[in-house]
Amino acid sequence: MRMETNPWIIGLKAARANLVPGLVLQGAAFALLASYYLLPAVTRALDEVAVWQVRYGVPFSFASYLFFCGIVPYLFCLALPPLRPKEPGKALLFALGVWSFAGLILPQFYAFQTYLYGSAADVRTLTLKIITDQCGYTAFFASPYIAITHLWKDRGYRWSAIAPLLGRGWYRRLVIPNLVMNWVIWIPSLLVIYSLPASLQSHVAGLIGGFWALMSLQIAAHTQSR
Repeated sequence: MRMETNPWIIGLKAARANLVPGLVLQGAAFALLASYYLLPAVTRALDEVAVWQVRYGVPFSFASYLFFCGIVPYLFCLALPPLRPKEPGKALLFALGVWSFAGLILPQFYAFQTYLYGSAADVRTLTLKIITDQCGYTAFFASPYIAITHLWKDRGYRWSAIAPLLGRGWYRRLVIPNLVMNWVIWIPSLLVIYSLPASLQSHVAGLIGGFWALMSLQIAAHTQSR
């Protein structure tokens, strides 16, 4: 059987393989959005998070994103033997380093989006923010950053092992498949994120990202245990 080399097709196949967890993720995200606007208890709870964000600023959004996207998935891996890292200390440092940096950058990007387009949740504003997010931030920073750092992790944290893979065509080979899957899975979730108040966006993004990571890890554990 011929191995598929077209990165766009690889990305679409990956999105199709993750269709069910992706739909679960999107359903949970829209349920959260509906709950925020329809259920007073949820509104009060999330508004309190927004108050903390205003009060504590960047350190709070940083800690929240790191917890959901870095710490929780790491602890999940420790709890499942098929996913338990061979070097837990290095895996922890990797999670802290990678998601700390992302946790510093993402809230600033959301603030920049609000500065550019405002905080309204109308169709025009949501469309502009999602296009800027997926065709700018994600395409030129988030996807390459995640692809390269996780490749580095998979190759034993050795830059010498991944340097040959970062030559001509590296973006096409490494990034585009992940980018295509990201577009299919994440765009509906971004509708939720950008429909919420600006002070909640990075926290909900971290929550959704952590939920997606846990589902992906659960699928990996189930696959490896067969």
